[in-house]
Amino acid sequence: MRADVGLPVPAAFALSAIRFNDLDFDCLAARLELKLRDVEQFAQGVRVLPRLVVAVLAAGFVAMLIPSGVVAEHIGPESGVSGVLIAMLVGGFIPSGPIVSFPLVVVLHEAGAGTPQLVALLTAWSCFALHRVMIYEIPLMGLRFGVTRLVSALPLPLISAGITAALLAALG
Repeated sequence: MRADVGLPVPAAFALSAIRFNDLDFDCLAARLELKLRDVEQFAQGVRVLPRLVVAVLAAGFVAMLIPSGVVAEHIGPESGVSGVLIAMLVGGFIPSGPIVSFPLVVVLHEAGAGTPQLVALLTAWSCFALHRVMIYEIPLMGLRFGVTRLVSALPLPLISAGITAALLAALG
């Protein structure tokens, strides 16, 4: 007796068993890959957690040093475009990564900074970051590229602050 593919029945069963075993192996390999990815993500979390704890504690100490009246006056909700421009300037000069920048934004928010101003600060921090421009971008890409990128990104914090203000006004 022959199978449809022209092989004897035992050979056809053997080939289909091999095929199912390959499928099981692919499934097992995919599961192992997911487990490995989970382990890597956990290890990264373990490395970041102590830094995050220190950054949040440092932000708490900085909160005690920053007078809320000064923050509210310069980058508060009523500071308008001048507050957005000050926040842009501050954001461009923050020489750190997100582990320091975001707790700092939380401190500024609690000290009375406006939401559009903080959005402008974070946008400027992510777009400009002058320390990264000086250390990486200009040496690797050249002065012309660095200046062109900075000038082309200049309106982004203003646009994001404007959109934020419009959203807040629309949401009430």
